Amino acid sequence: MDTAQASDGAPARTTRERIMAAASTELARAGFAGARMETIARLAGVKKQVIYYYYPSKVELARAVLEKSNDDAAGLWAMFPTSTLSEICHAAIDQSVESSEGVAHLVWEGQEYANEHSSDFPIGPSRAANLQKIVAVVKAEQSAGRLPTNIAADYFGLLIVLLTTAPAILPQVTDIIVGRNVQDPEFAQGWHALLDHVLEALHP
Repeated sequence: MDTAQASDGAPARTTRERIMAAASTELARAGFAGARMETIARLAGVKKQVIYYYYPSKVELARAVLEKSNDDAAGLWAMFPTSTLSEICHAAIDQSVESSEGVAHLVWEGQEYANEHSSDFPIGPSRAANLQKIVAVVKAEQSAGRLPTNIAADYFGLLIVLLTTAPAILPQVTDIIVGRNVQDPEFAQGWHALLDHVLEALHP
């Protein structure tokens, strides 16, 4: 059940991988509340019952998608211990632009998190630890004299996350205010330049 033959001779994706890819696409498009298992099954090329063979519920499938989205950003998380805040921020901007589905998952996860009547999507330990790494980086920058010490590291860490993801989270606002699509290379160039100016202005 978990294998398929690719017509071009390349390694075929397993049934589980096809389900995960389809679920990622559908959740990014419709959010958790609007995502339909029938659509995921159609996109994956399987019967709906096959999805439940691997994932007992829509919630379990959505949790798996969130965890995979975190794993897909492993390269970014791995930078944190050895890179400067500037290097991490520029990589995070590129990640948010290149991984539109990953950003979309953050949006619907946030909606579910804020809704007390929603399904339970606890942030796993590995994801929480990754997000907390930004605070350690800010503190390291303060110790190195590249950021003022009177800035709260946790709040500034949150600001950095928002600064590097907001244009992708709100592409319509980006288009209206800047007049460019978030996927436009010229927009990315301008956003990178703004980030440099912000960090330079904060240098003690």
